[in-house]
Amino acid sequence: MAYGTRQRPHLALWIALLILLGGPGLGQGVLVERASPEVKKAAPGATVTHVFVLRGSGRVQVRLASQHGWPLLTRERTVALEAGRPYYFPVTLRVPEGVPAGTRDRLRLQADGGFADAFTEAAYAPGLEARWPAEVAYLPPLGRFTLEVANTGNGADVVLVRLTTLEGVPVYQARLPLEAGERRELRVTVAEPRVLRLLVRLERGGVQREGYVNVQPARAKSDGAFRLLGRAGVAYRYPGDLSLALGAAGPLSDFAQFSVGAGYALGSRPAGSLGLSWPGGYLSAAFGPSYGVALGLYEGAVSTQIAFSGPVRRGSMNFDVSGRGYGFGAAALLDEDPSLRLSADLATGRDEAQPFRPGTLSAELTLRPARPELSGQLAYGFSYRDWPVRLQGGFTGDAAVPVEFRFSADVNPEPFSLGGRIVWTGLGVRDWGVAAASSSERLELDLPLPVTFGAAAGPDRLSGFARARLDLPAPWGDLGAEARVERRAGRTTFTVSGGSEASAADGLALIALDGRLGWPLDLNEVKLGLRMGGSELRTRADLAWAPWKPGLKTALALEVPAGGALLQARVDREWYGGRTTLSLGAQLPLVLEVPPAVTRFFGGRNVGVITGEVRIEGPERLREGLVVRAGDRETRTDAQGRFRLELPPGTYTVAVDTARLPAVLVPVRGQVRVEVRRKQRVSVRLVLAARSVLEGRVRVVAEPGRELSPRRFAVAIEDAQGRQTSLFTDPGGAFTVPALVPGRYAVRLLEDLLPPGWEVVVAETAVELRPGETGRVELAVRPPPRKVYSGGRVQILEVRPEADRVPPGAAPLVEVRLQGAPGRVVVVLQGRIVGILLPVAEEEGVWRGRLRVPDDAEGPLALQVEATNGTTARFPFFLSVSRDAPWGVVRALPVARPGQTLAVAVHWYAPVEASWIEADGGRVALAGEGADWSGRLTVPEDAGERWSYTVKARLAGGTEVELERVVLIRND
Repeated sequence: MAYGTRQRPHLALWIALLILLGGPGLGQGVLVERASPEVKKAAPGATVTHVFVLRGSGRVQVRLASQHGWPLLTRERTVALEAGRPYYFPVTLRVPEGVPAGTRDRLRLQADGGFADAFTEAAYAPGLEARWPAEVAYLPPLGRFTLEVANTGNGADVVLVRLTTLEGVPVYQARLPLEAGERRELRVTVAEPRVLRLLVRLERGGVQREGYVNVQPARAKSDGAFRLLGRAGVAYRYPGDLSLALGAAGPLSDFAQFSVGAGYALGSRPAGSLGLSWPGGYLSAAFGPSYGVALGLYEGAVSTQIAFSGPVRRGSMNFDVSGRGYGFGAAALLDEDPSLRLSADLATGRDEAQPFRPGTLSAELTLRPARPELSGQLAYGFSYRDWPVRLQGGFTGDAAVPVEFRFSADVNPEPFSLGGRIVWTGLGVRDWGVAAASSSERLELDLPLPVTFGAAAGPDRLSGFARARLDLPAPWGDLGAEARVERRAGRTTFTVSGGSEASAADGLALIALDGRLGWPLDLNEVKLGLRMGGSELRTRADLAWAPWKPGLKTALALEVPAGGALLQARVDREWYGGRTTLSLGAQLPLVLEVPPAVTRFFGGRNVGVITGEVRIEGPERLREGLVVRAGDRETRTDAQGRFRLELPPGTYTVAVDTARLPAVLVPVRGQVRVEVRRKQRVSVRLVLAARSVLEGRVRVVAEPGRELSPRRFAVAIEDAQGRQTSLFTDPGGAFTVPALVPGRYAVRLLEDLLPPGWEVVVAETAVELRPGETGRVELAVRPPPRKVYSGGRVQILEVRPEADRVPPGAAPLVEVRLQGAPGRVVVVLQGRIVGILLPVAEEEGVWRGRLRVPDDAEGPLALQVEATNGTTARFPFFLSVSRDAPWGVVRALPVARPGQTLAVAVHWYAPVEASWIEADGGRVALAGEGADWSGRLTVPEDAGERWSYTVKARLAGGTEVELERVVLIRND
């Protein structure tokens, strides 16, 4: 019976397990298969769903595991399987952000011993950042700017940079391989002021950023002279002649622009031009083989232009009146066939008068008295069912021929554009034409690439075209292709043309290939171009070849900067004609300063003057070098705090740049709003004040010889406007508030936060903080009176020294918890009293004091606490004495960054007279008294991985003790 009794609980447990696992719900051989593709790709941040199939019977627990810990959006759970019926289990996970492209994660689904794996691969997600200035200052002979590019995608890619003129001429190319997250800066140099087109593109990802860089001559300083920028050039062509050229342009003042140009070639007459423009008009003149003069005047909506030119004498005058929604004009031309033209534009709708705008009406009438001939036209644009429509009709009447009438119509609905025209006379239709155009995008066609196509027809002519742009593999760029077929006058032509560009040699070389194939064969042509270098050195080679006609041409060009000048050379060769042309040239940049007298004659500067003074309430030496800003201008004050700014007319905020103020200054009246008028002066005054420092201390008034534990006190500080802040003192009762605005402050003790039993002696005080000075205040509190115990039996409950291991000569604090009312509590060493303990007023039954460790002590020290009140209670304890034991404890952050300020608190195992920190040859004094001291220490900017400092103290006998502390430096 005993044996059966012992086995009965185990037997019951086995029966319960069999009931739970061996019944109808027990899974028997679950088969797990994958029902979705083995590998799926997704970009970071996207979700992927894998589908698994479970076959079996019973209840099974499905467990999921991701190899790299990618977040699973499907939770594990228990499913019920039926025999013969598959159970589909979808699992969704998210690809984390920042995962490198190509990273593959294995997802494993496990159920009752069976498992299946599916893989998720992080797809490449391109990302591109490009930053460049919108405007670049050009200082002859060069203009420079920084282009910053970054690959923000999750895979390596190549950044292609192209800087071209608006006509497509390359100025700068670069090809930069960048890893994921890598950032690079390019220093780009341009040789002349102009507007440039910038294209930054990822070779693999296809993402691109496009914009413009406006390279303009550097603006003249507000107190400097205006400058004309130009070039002087010389060119020689063989066989040919020598030519000289000179040109300059720029402002004469803020109200006048001037340009001059001259050229001379050997064997010909010199030629040149002059131009002067101002807000109300312009005047230009040209001399040489062709000469002329033109004058234009503008006043509000009225403008007039008068011009005369030769040697074929021709004069013209235009008069226009234009406004918002209307325009009228008259033009007269005096030459061999004089004419008079009248025109008008009127917008009857809400938009301005422009083609294909609803409600646009325009008319024109031209009279030629010498023929005589009269012609006119009338056009009207409107909207029909949201389709922009434009109708235009006209006529031409001549005495010798019948009147000719013209009519055209253009319709531009969303899917396509249609247009047609017809010309007829009294003899019938003279000409007609229809045209249509559309694109795959407008027709919403699902084609592999976007295509634009159109067709046109007319009498004895028919044409059609189709254009597309293909993406080619690197290093080639896009391929622009066009197919065109045309039949005119019984002749049919068919052409297919296209071109692309490729970068090589890390972007320093650009290859351009263009070609045209078609019928007839003489239309076939191939062009190859090679451009190398950037803005400081450019080389260009071109080849043009027409196989079915004598047309092989080559060209080689070179541009080299030398000492500020630009040297150019070009060789052209026509191989079938046997002609070679050599061109040499040099250009030298010019900077001409406009004399002040000329600037004054043309109106001077369109500026007003702001003068002012920055007054400082505090040390006057801080007045010099302060930065004052207004608009986009800034200046610095002199030794007296005065400043001067010249600004265009307008309203500005004149302010001291607080970001660059010295730390000891604070704005009192740091900014002022003023209106600047032309040629007028306005004066302002700004006021700053030197920051003040408030130092204070809460003094504890206690009986002589009474030792209290360190405490923090709450203090409130209030300024003259009633704004209040509060803080806690350090354990020694001291506090410091830096960077206060000068003024009167009230400092008071928060009595509600004092410990129970404490009494306020000095609760509130006031201080006047002067600029740049330190004010000091003192408050006082009194601890509860010391309790006196008498009578009763004494029992010592606990003895707790503040340290178990101390050096010889230390005086560690000992706390004794006891029951009863002793008259005296002492610490005894071999019958000699080495410490006297006093009762703690805040805690009943607690006595605290210091014991003096002998200077010659070493090893374990057997001590005894004796509490006497009629009878004596004794409690033994031990201290370990060692000369290498620490003299105290340093409390500070163990890890810091360069430049960080650390709060350091030190507790010594004995009262000390002074304490300080020594680090890197410097010394920082600590504040405190007794055994507790505190202060602040700043980590050097060049600190290594491990930086150490030493805390030292001087004991009452003059002996110095020290503690060393190591700080780990983090640079992230």
